[in-house]
Amino acid sequence: MNESTHNPTVSLWADITFTVFVVAWILITISALVAIVRTDFDRSGAKFWWSALVIAVPVLGALVWLLFGRPPRDSRSRT
Repeated sequence: MNESTHNPTVSLWADITFTVFVVAWILITISALVAIVRTDFDRSGAKFWWSALVIAVPVLGALVWLLFGRPPRDSRSRT
């Protein structure tokens, strides 16, 4: 291939890296939303507000839920 005609806008490694981050973002968001739906909250509207946070602030909201928002392990149902 002639070097003068090969001019990609984005290099292959940048494209692969971007794709990996997007897939990770989608998986983290989906796992956080599934965890929110499966959690039993005693407070009114807690699922709605956690879901809104995860969707509105995509990566940070999901990470905050996964690190701090879940109830303690001893209060979760063991099914």
